[in-house]
Amino acid sequence: MIEVEELHKTYRGGRGLRGFSFLLESNELVGLVGPNGAGKTTLIKILATLIPATSGKARVGGHDVAADPRSVRAVVGYLPDIAGIYQDLRVREFLEFFADAFRLKEPKRSAAIQRALELSGLQDRTDEYVENLSLGWKQRLLLAKTLLHEPKVLLLDEPATGLDPLARISLREQLKRLHSDGVAILISSHILTDLEDMCTRILFIADGKNVSEPSAQALPAGTTEARIHCEIGFQGSPELADQAVGNIPGARVLERKDGFLLVEIPGGAAEASALLRAIVNSGMVVEHFDARGPGLEERYRRAFGERLS
Repeated sequence: MIEVEELHKTYRGGRGLRGFSFLLESNELVGLVGPNGAGKTTLIKILATLIPATSGKARVGGHDVAADPRSVRAVVGYLPDIAGIYQDLRVREFLEFFADAFRLKEPKRSAAIQRALELSGLQDRTDEYVENLSLGWKQRLLLAKTLLHEPKVLLLDEPATGLDPLARISLREQLKRLHSDGVAILISSHILTDLEDMCTRILFIADGKNVSEPSAQALPAGTTEARIHCEIGFQGSPELADQAVGNIPGARVLERKDGFLLVEIPGGAAEASALLRAIVNSGMVVEHFDARGPGLEERYRRAFGERLS
């Protein structure tokens, strides 16, 4: 749904993008992460046809962003990091205004407004003034507006900024539903836990360029590039647990509490199985075992650690 090839954007004061490339398929919900000034907003604005690229190619839904912006806008829903909102309109009036802006005609117009109200949970607040809504409800309204014309692609720039935890949970669940309904989503956010919960893939960007996760040379000595974390809940002697972990080459304990270990090991599923066998064979009772790749926060530190120091 989105194809970006060697995209560059030069500003008078510097460069926003320096050859960024990626491909987003129709079945993906992709997170875009990087430090401030990395080029995230520039990229999203180019894809939304709001600013032109200096060079490179970008296509959305099969349409060239530069050559056919009108067709791109027909398939894209864009939510900026700071969205304008008309406070003196009622909720229904707000949606009616944007339905007209999207040039929706009856009966599609009324159906789209009703669908937006139901998706956002605002059907009982149609006569409330926008200015009286909480920040979370305003964000729901903005997303509802963005979905009026049933876009196939969503471009979201920091949509959860300022939301309380319940509002963020609601937003995540709504985006998951949209993704399951076949909407492709590119979302920029600094809230890594939210992205980890809902995204199918993460893109790293810094200085306007793609950033690959560090190679084995950047990791602790004796490790390989592929590493997973194993959470182990157990009954038994901590000394037996340590001995079992010690039997796995390259394994290291990241966290130790009563009846719990967090262990990092090189490799994948086969190595995790070997660790589990070693623990069971030691005579310990395993109550919980969960193996997964490093969390997004750790991956972020590995990718951008030097830039953060």
